Amino acid sequence: MFQIQHDKIQRILALGFHIIWFLFLYIFSEIYLHVSIFKNADFFLPLILSIPAVLFVSFLCSRFSRRVNIILGGIITFLVCAFCVMELIYYGIFHTMLAPFSSIGMAGNAVDFQSVLFGYIGRNAGRLAVCFLPCVIYPFLCWFKKICNPVPKKLVRKGWESALFMYALAFLCMLPFGTGLKSPIYTYFFSSQINYNIETLGLFTGIFQDFSRVTLSGLTGFDSLFYEIMDNSSVIYRGDDEGEPNIINYDFEKLIRHTDSKKIQALHQYMAEEEPTYKNEYTGMFEGYNLIFITAEGWWRHAVRKDLTPTLYKMLNEGFVFENYYTPLWYGSTIGGEFANLTGLIPKESGKFSMVETGENKNNMQFTLSRLLEKEGYDVRAFHSYHHDFYLRHLSHPNMGFEWYASGNGGYEFEKHEDGTMVWPQSDLKLVADTFDVYGDKTPFYTNYMSFSGHADYDETNEMAMRHMDLVEDLPLSDNAKAYLACNYELELAVEYLLERLEEKGLLENTLFVIGPDHIPYGYQDMCSELAGEDLENSLEWYHSSLVIWSASMPEPVEVSKFCSSIDIFPTVANLMGLEYDSRLPAGQDILSDAEQFVIFQDRSWITGRGIYESYTGEFTPFENIEFGDEELMEEYVTEVSEIVENKMQISADIVTTDYYAQLPQMLIIE
Repeated sequence: MFQIQHDKIQRILALGFHIIWFLFLYIFSEIYLHVSIFKNADFFLPLILSIPAVLFVSFLCSRFSRRVNIILGGIITFLVCAFCVMELIYYGIFHTMLAPFSSIGMAGNAVDFQSVLFGYIGRNAGRLAVCFLPCVIYPFLCWFKKICNPVPKKLVRKGWESALFMYALAFLCMLPFGTGLKSPIYTYFFSSQINYNIETLGLFTGIFQDFSRVTLSGLTGFDSLFYEIMDNSSVIYRGDDEGEPNIINYDFEKLIRHTDSKKIQALHQYMAEEEPTYKNEYTGMFEGYNLIFITAEGWWRHAVRKDLTPTLYKMLNEGFVFENYYTPLWYGSTIGGEFANLTGLIPKESGKFSMVETGENKNNMQFTLSRLLEKEGYDVRAFHSYHHDFYLRHLSHPNMGFEWYASGNGGYEFEKHEDGTMVWPQSDLKLVADTFDVYGDKTPFYTNYMSFSGHADYDETNEMAMRHMDLVEDLPLSDNAKAYLACNYELELAVEYLLERLEEKGLLENTLFVIGPDHIPYGYQDMCSELAGEDLENSLEWYHSSLVIWSASMPEPVEVSKFCSSIDIFPTVANLMGLEYDSRLPAGQDILSDAEQFVIFQDRSWITGRGIYESYTGEFTPFENIEFGDEELMEEYVTEVSEIVENKMQISADIVTTDYYAQLPQMLIIE
């Protein structure tokens, strides 16, 4: 009798230890991550959803011999801590969460961020080390001999059955929150937005969702989505309905009848309900012009100084002067920012990068400047001074219609040291000087450059910065700030060179320049605060940047006070060049139309004509001249705009994953 009681106590100790331990481990990691990133400790749903996982791994770690159980528990403890640290690092650098399983295929591109990664770890070593405290505590607890002993297989099976029961119960706990857009049920089954998923449902549920999408794509409801179709006219004003809309006359009702795909039908329905923007006084202003489009690496408004970069300063202040232009830090950093600039769509927030997916799947990219100008007989080329297949641009860029030139495909040769090693980063001046003659005589041309000289790190390892350090060494700034300004001077020289060559050929007056950043100088928030003269911590002002739309033919500058962003570049330039496109399709809008200003950030913060909503605080601040009448009306407005933001982010992703533009041929004939 005594032995039986003793055995029961042993089983209780064996099971109880791991249940309590893994519950503590999860709560510790979840709270630490939520407080560090989301500035809250709202983890009711994460806790509820963690219980099935806690039971599962607890019984798993009671299934084998004591030694194996201890080792298995240690491995799981380490992995939980490692995932937490990984997300803290990734968010600290890119201000977005990482979808680890979806990103495995792009791991080879991590070299692009190695120096920034190690620099961030070095600056935040203490904070990151806290996450690994459970890894120190666990081995100490395992010295107690009465824990981690095995339990009968029959009890393990019952434990796993209990885990499944708790899993079902967790879904019942989500039902009181509703089933609409942004509800926990919707988020669990349909949302692919990793930031929101992790904040709402917890880190490990978000990671499990990512794993499920990678392994079960097309087999489960994870590949489905239903959009919130609403009358947006009273929320976001799109333009003057008395004018001529920028649309292509698609018969969406007929298109809906000619597809069996529920997702394509939902996209058609959404586009049919979306309000277009309208043609305006600037429509066709640069029709027939050559176009040089530069996506500027790490460029930011404080990189431009009248005394240091006079050419860029002139272009910013004598063309279209965008006082409130923002560059969100999209998923994928450079490749996400480049995708937003070129397509007017919001890059997917997780999984395979949107630009990469369009290339791998050979998506129809008819609504890009490259394809639209190709139809007009333009010579269309793109250039970069890094490896031609980096981020798989050798697939994505030709798929957009570009003749692609970069190192490794015969289009560009690296600048190297005498010992044969590559100069890092590469020179933008060398890039344009080596390539101008390729297209300079082939008018009209559209030339796209992905710059490189402004790449981090901003220190003595940056060879472009060291090349021009003498220009900034006397400025009263930190070494990082000086290096940042110095390396961006190379872009100034590149643009200056292009202007000189265009003028030599008599092409300057008939060429339009567009220069937009790919992202902010991520990983250097203290440096950015120093250059801005204010603390930018958790401020949308960090994303306040610069956009050049300029031609030497402009008689005077055009002041634009509207809030706008990188996804607005494509529709704005398409309208300026008089191209036929459908303004209902991109997430962005023509900045120069009379549509209401609308900026979307990757964390679901937003700016409209009525105010600023910051998602990390949940606060909406109306502009001084805006009145809502009462708090309820303001809350209703915030909810409706947030739903529009959610739709635009998900629809942008689905346009890529479904190859939606292939469903919209320019000359549409349906039998």
